[in-house]
Amino acid sequence: MKKIICMSIMIFCIGLLSGCSNKKTDVDTSTVFIEKKGKVISVDVEHLDKDYYDIDELKDYITEHVEDYTETNGDTVKETSFDVKDGIAKLTMEYDSYEDYAGFNGVELYCGTVVGAQADGYDFDMEFYRVEDSQKQEIVEKSDILAEDDNKIVIIKANVDVMVPGTVLYVSAPDTDIRSEDVVSIVGEGANEEAQLTYIIYK
Repeated sequence: MKKIICMSIMIFCIGLLSGCSNKKTDVDTSTVFIEKKGKVISVDVEHLDKDYYDIDELKDYITEHVEDYTETNGDTVKETSFDVKDGIAKLTMEYDSYEDYAGFNGVELYCGTVVGAQADGYDFDMEFYRVEDSQKQEIVEKSDILAEDDNKIVIIKANVDVMVPGTVLYVSAPDTDIRSEDVVSIVGEGANEEAQLTYIIYK
């Protein structure tokens, strides 16, 4: 029983959850989708050892976690689908805002503009790579990043794929791969609590 509960917490409470059962969210890797109007959708995909999970117990855990959060914060988090097939668990949820995603999952997430991120205390003293044709190019100066302060930004501390509603211009950290013009894969080793804070700048 303790193994089941610990696995539930590890998989579903650390933060890769989300909503909307459409083609966009039909992914095989845990992905966070940033929506234009402020909502966040996430899909958590995990490979389970069938000797250590119980589907009904996992469903109950998810339902209770959502109820606990919405009781305090209103109906800002919604589970839209959960399925376990062939040892692969896929949970899809929807959040009204990035604050709800962060609060529900305990994972740092910020969405806004470059100038807004600075005002909110985020430090840009790190290496940034220019992105062109879905490839990381040369390292750019911090001044170049800050000069385009109206660009949009996602800041996240989790080893996941992130899809933005635009074209990626710059990314931080060497442990990022550009999967397409709007998808960045954060590939650092370890669990979410060991992930680096990653900046994704787009227009």
